[in-house]
Amino acid sequence: MNRIWLLLLVACFLWADGGMIPPIDHEIYGADQVAVIKILPDSEELSILAKFDYTYEYNGFAWVVPLPSLPSIYEISESLFINLSNLSASYQRYGGCHGSYYEGYGYGNDYFQIISFPKIEFLQSVLIQTNRADSLASWLINNGYELPEGATGMFQDYIDRHWQFFFIARADTSSHYYGRNVGVRFRFATDTIIYPMKISSLSSMPGIALYLYVIGEHKIFFDNAELLYANRISKEELEAIEQDLPHLFDYIKEGDYITKLKRFYGAPSQMSSDIVLYQSPDDIEYRREEEYYWYFGLTNSMLSPFVFYTLYLCFIRIIREKRRRR
Repeated sequence: MNRIWLLLLVACFLWADGGMIPPIDHEIYGADQVAVIKILPDSEELSILAKFDYTYEYNGFAWVVPLPSLPSIYEISESLFINLSNLSASYQRYGGCHGSYYEGYGYGNDYFQIISFPKIEFLQSVLIQTNRADSLASWLINNGYELPEGATGMFQDYIDRHWQFFFIARADTSSHYYGRNVGVRFRFATDTIIYPMKISSLSSMPGIALYLYVIGEHKIFFDNAELLYANRISKEELEAIEQDLPHLFDYIKEGDYITKLKRFYGAPSQMSSDIVLYQSPDDIEYRREEEYYWYFGLTNSMLSPFVFYTLYLCFIRIIREKRRRR
């Protein structure tokens, strides 16, 4: 019987060796898209997190970001995204075997111009203005990029909507940047707050989510989004942020309203349009709280069959011992 209880004890410790809820900054290091939009009086400031772990194996593929007007482009620290993730994290309560806890050239009327070559960390990048999708596709191919099927048509779709500026980048795998992320910030004039999601349908993997932070005067929403966090920054909160989240403190001010939205895409075909953001009908603040539940850390582990088998053997031994005593 001592062996039986030992096996049960070991199985219990193994089973409790982890939780199914990811850490609060999981979107920073996973395959999901993460971006920040700051709404300015006559422009939009879009910051996108470029993740080396998900680009270094695809040196021949281009990361293309279409933009509606000439942008200024510069690097932004990954820390801003981490600070926002920490600020907006849901209250999480876990339970397990041990209890719960918290935690340029042109031709005719057509034009193709290389505006600049921005240098951003591990990204080799170029900013191009053109009104010809085939010219853009030819330039990419001639410079060693591989275009996914439908790329030229996608470029033309944006050009037809007067999005004629394209930021193009790929990872510089000759340098040792593995495990590092960098934010790329675009500031451009626009009368509509928008996130260029449609172009992601060309090469996105299935089953990813978009985490979008919006900083402005009011709560912001977009269709089919899930609200994760909504809060107007008070004076007291700003003082606390200065101490705990310094990179975010440098980016916001008292009275700013921060909204965190999420949308899950089961397949690239669901990314059929860009995301247009609009003001929510209310400014009610919100912070999600995870429901209390028990978790089993090896539910998806390869060790699960062995644990089940061990428990089964223990159960049989107990039944046999009871029969013998009778």
